Amino acid sequence: MDLIGFLHVFTITNKLLLFLLFFFRRNNSLANKMLAWLILLPAFPVMANYLFYTKGVFCFPFSLFLSQAIFSFFGPIYLLYCKEMMGIPFKGNRKQLLHLLPCILVLLLWINYAVSGEISQHKFVEGFLLGGEMTFAMVIASGGATLIVFIYILVSAHLVHKRIKISKDIFTNLETLKINYIREFIWVMIIEIIVLAIAYSFTPVLYVDLVWVPILGNTMYFYIIYKSYNYGMLFSEKDYKVYKDLYEPLNLYIEESESNKYLKSALSSTQMDGYAALLKEGFEGKHWHLDPELNLNTLSAKSDIPTHYISQIINQKFKKNFFDYVNFYRVEAFKIMLKDPAFAHIKLEELAYMCGFNSKATFQRAFKKHAGMTPSQYQNSEITSSLAGN
Repeated sequence: MDLIGFLHVFTITNKLLLFLLFFFRRNNSLANKMLAWLILLPAFPVMANYLFYTKGVFCFPFSLFLSQAIFSFFGPIYLLYCKEMMGIPFKGNRKQLLHLLPCILVLLLWINYAVSGEISQHKFVEGFLLGGEMTFAMVIASGGATLIVFIYILVSAHLVHKRIKISKDIFTNLETLKINYIREFIWVMIIEIIVLAIAYSFTPVLYVDLVWVPILGNTMYFYIIYKSYNYGMLFSEKDYKVYKDLYEPLNLYIEESESNKYLKSALSSTQMDGYAALLKEGFEGKHWHLDPELNLNTLSAKSDIPTHYISQIINQKFKKNFFDYVNFYRVEAFKIMLKDPAFAHIKLEELAYMCGFNSKATFQRAFKKHAGMTPSQYQNSEITSSLAGN
């Protein structure tokens, strides 16, 4: 077996083993099963590429279309996985099943090809390999599934971006939602597509298919597997239910926003000013921001202001989203504590937790956004200012 053969056998074998590991875990969750399929499905075009390289496609001409037809399901499953990870519950309704329609069309083309007879199949393969005139079926065989997957990745990226943006109207800490995991997964997929597109532009197609596709595929999946363990994303059914419950405030907010979208305009300027003053008093006088579990729902309970009004007021009166508004007060509280000699012996990270932050990463990003520098830089500037004043 040559190096190309070893690379392909290794790629197909490790994807199969990882699929079995992820799919058949004890007390497995739906999310784990979706991830298992995402690991396995790219093995089929890798297998098809190797059959081209070894001319085995002449022995198994039906594999040409079959691998693409199977791989096309990667796109819808990827979108459903992103939805699961962003707290959108899976529903096997007609709307969800429509996502399978493009893949079914590719599958029907394969069925038509499979029943066309051995002579027609060999003629098709020869035309495909020799680079003759491309028929519609050849175009679908070579790029249809990839196009479907690419479109679904873009749709998934838009969905994740939109959900993250909405999440900042409900939560003050996104780390517990593990949003970075799915965001990184999206970026890794997009980067791989860009790299492959560049490779196809400057490198022979056969070389890219036989070398770059399996190498990048393995790199990506080993990275995702590492991240899935690192972020604790391999859930048991019990843990998965707890994880999905974290997103309930977001789902509830979206539902309420849909049902109350006409009520926001009914809020008068006088009412808005009154509610804004109530929020300001709550944060400046009662220090609501020190609650690390504060979200839009708990703030609504503290202030007796409906959630959809709170979002409108913060956006229009304070020109911020909920995430930035609350974390602004936490940053200010941190600055005050930092100057207080009574807290001089406490580490910066511990001070941040005392101010309501429950994630170091969120604290670092929020502080730099509101103060224009890192917490350490701010501390050093305060020490410098203090020495200069003396």
